[in-house]
Amino acid sequence: MSRWVEVCAADDVPRLEGRRVVVAGFHIAVFHTEQGFFAVGDVCPHMGGPLSDGDVAATTVSCPLHARKIELKSGCVGNDDLSRVLTLPATVRDGKVILDVESLPPLEEPAEDDEAVA
Repeated sequence: MSRWVEVCAADDVPRLEGRRVVVAGFHIAVFHTEQGFFAVGDVCPHMGGPLSDGDVAATTVSCPLHARKIELKSGCVGNDDLSRVLTLPATVRDGKVILDVESLPPLEEPAEDDEAVA
């Protein structure tokens, strides 16, 4: 079962960039790549860097703190035994980015952010 949530306008995320959104209390990074839109948890498992601020190339993002490369399709951290980053299905409908948030785990403490959705 899917639960799709609108998070932003597609135009809000320039190509080869990322933007942070908050969905159900989770910080999620939305990326616009040459291959489409992707969404992952916005925290690098190495040192907690904000992935939404990282450099995007093809279907990877490099953490802005220590350049760990995250594969946007799988959430795998390249050349590292770190745990995967959460991935969410993303698509665009009627000019809006929507995410399937069904796989989000239960949240203990809501993220503090004024731009929360869902």
